[in-house]
Amino acid sequence: MAKEKQHQPGDLCEQSPWAEECALRKALVLPDNLSAQSSDEVQAMLFELRVHQLELEMQNEELRRIQAELEASRACLADLYDHAPVGYITESESGMVVEANFTAAGLLGVPRNALVRLPLSRHILPEDQDIYYHHRKRLLEIGGPQVCELRMLRPDQPPFWARLEAMVAHDQGDAVLCRVVISDITAEKQAEEGRQRLKAQLAQMDKMESIERLAGGVANDFNNMLGIILGHAELALNHADPDLPFFANLREIGKAVDRSAKLTWQLLSFARMQTVTAVHGLDLNSAMDSLRATMERIAGKGIDLAWMPEPELWPITMDFTQFEQILVNLCSNARDAMAGMGRIRVEAHNVQWTAEDSLHHAGPSPGEYVALVVSDEGCGIGSEAMDKLFEPFYSTKVISQSTGLGLAIVYGIVKQNNGFINVHSQPDRGSVFKVYLPRHATGGDSKAKAE
Repeated sequence: MAKEKQHQPGDLCEQSPWAEECALRKALVLPDNLSAQSSDEVQAMLFELRVHQLELEMQNEELRRIQAELEASRACLADLYDHAPVGYITESESGMVVEANFTAAGLLGVPRNALVRLPLSRHILPEDQDIYYHHRKRLLEIGGPQVCELRMLRPDQPPFWARLEAMVAHDQGDAVLCRVVISDITAEKQAEEGRQRLKAQLAQMDKMESIERLAGGVANDFNNMLGIILGHAELALNHADPDLPFFANLREIGKAVDRSAKLTWQLLSFARMQTVTAVHGLDLNSAMDSLRATMERIAGKGIDLAWMPEPELWPITMDFTQFEQILVNLCSNARDAMAGMGRIRVEAHNVQWTAEDSLHHAGPSPGEYVALVVSDEGCGIGSEAMDKLFEPFYSTKVISQSTGLGLAIVYGIVKQNNGFINVHSQPDRGSVFKVYLPRHATGGDSKAKAE
């Protein structure tokens, strides 16, 4: 037998998938005394060699096919990695980015090569750097997966909310690496803020309903007592000599009862317990025309009153006196907020309130409304005052200048007529009151103005 070739460690024939082919070649080494073999033995040996050759060719073909599939799988995996719906980043133990996919680069608004060899912290909002620092500290100390939520930066765009999910790994040299998954959760945060806002609105509505019931009960009892006081005062006046010293006192009692009765009426209006005359389709354009001169007198000479009702406003189901009270109170508040100097805008237009709009505001039902908008350039309203804005007897003005019932009356009238109010205001940036009043059921077919 011919002497077998000695293979060095790492020789190709020592490694899969070539080991089987090498073994076959070793098994088929021709004998030294080939000339002594018969022709049949030589033919059999050649046949066996051809069979083994075919087997080797088939195995080579299978190996090529497997290798092609492996390359395709690697390419597919690379595509999945690069274009995954989340960002993948690998950091060194010091926080430098070692590797990143295209999604991560897209989230941060930079080319992928601009991420590598730079710290990820440079893309985190300065106010949230502490969150990131404690996140990495826990990750490296504990070694287990860690999750944090913070705001990240991207060029020429506002910060976005991101969730970082990280775990510890090691490279081939056993160096510590951090695998980080970055997800954009801005939509989730906005949805959560919307839910919290709706929750606060519902809580405010519950509080206002409780206050309404209390105010209504007090006003009814107070009204009954005023009736008794007024009755006795009138009886005394009828039987008293006008020349007696206490006659003037009795008349003052009657005047005080009248003023108190007006206060009771305001409380009942807030509590939605005041009787309202049924109106079938109040013509809002006509009503606003008749009220313009009154609003100009209320605003005063130093105020520029911009009167901008839309033509062909839908009719609403409301008493004219109630609509006048809404406008008077809102314009008076706007005037006081500007200390008698500035601009008040009074607008009115048709609005289609959709189901999507209702997702961001608790209470109103989808439908057709007329929006009455009163805006000013005054001192604005702080967040603390906003929560108590429509409560009776609450006022930011000097006590001697306000009863604190103006906006409470507006709230009560609007609620009594199945409408709702939105208020937008910031300190020193003015206020916008939007009152939405339902369209009268048998109104015309005017088109709604999109908001």
